[in-house]
Amino acid sequence: MSEELKQKIDKVHENFSNFTNFIELQNFRSFLLFTLTSQVPTNILAQFGLGGNKEIINLPYNPVFKIYYQKINLMSAGSLIVYIKNEPISGEFLLEKDDSVIKQFLNPNEMSLAFRGKEKFILPMISDCSIFDVDNNSKLTVNVDDIFHSLESFLAVGEPNLLFVIDAKNASEPDILYTFNIMPQMPTKLDKKVLKIDVFLDNEHKTQDITYLKREEDYSITYLKDIKEVSHADLYKSAFSLLLHIKSFTQP
Repeated sequence: MSEELKQKIDKVHENFSNFTNFIELQNFRSFLLFTLTSQVPTNILAQFGLGGNKEIINLPYNPVFKIYYQKINLMSAGSLIVYIKNEPISGEFLLEKDDSVIKQFLNPNEMSLAFRGKEKFILPMISDCSIFDVDNNSKLTVNVDDIFHSLESFLAVGEPNLLFVIDAKNASEPDILYTFNIMPQMPTKLDKKVLKIDVFLDNEHKTQDITYLKREEDYSITYLKDIKEVSHADLYKSAFSLLLHIKSFTQP
């Protein structure tokens, strides 16, 4: 293995040393965009086998931990919990898509792109207990499957509609952009859980404070903090990726 690749893989492993199946996002807006993006048929949740009524958008809330969360069943590494610590956004069980509560977090253009028909939100109260069944001796191992050497390469080949981002704590370190590789993994040991990821290391920090990546028809990239206006031509010729900046890997 070349020294350059080894250094990059070591950097990724260093950032995932405390990963325990939990991803805390930075704010409720990010969590809501993640949930809405997951309604697209080719999205990450659908790839993991989650389905359901596309007109019902589920925002489960755990009142014990005070978190909104989405649970993704991984093929070889248990469940992944993406969550945000937040007080309940409403006392209602059912919210219309144009409810004022939802409008607090999305601008009109994002709402017009996110909704296609008569979608509604339900806000069930659930405590996921599967984590308590996890064998503490069975540590999750995160392995790198592919390292991309340019963001253009990552977007062109992987075509991700969701990218998780570990923002560097200082300018000398790279930001780590990654997606989960959902191909089934055969563990080398019976008690070993393996999760593979595809990665790009951003040394220029181009995606900090960025919410969307727009891949143009010529594969150039536009960095967007929000979507102010998108024409039908843009939707036809371009591809969009949602960036989810991670706050922590802490178990709530």
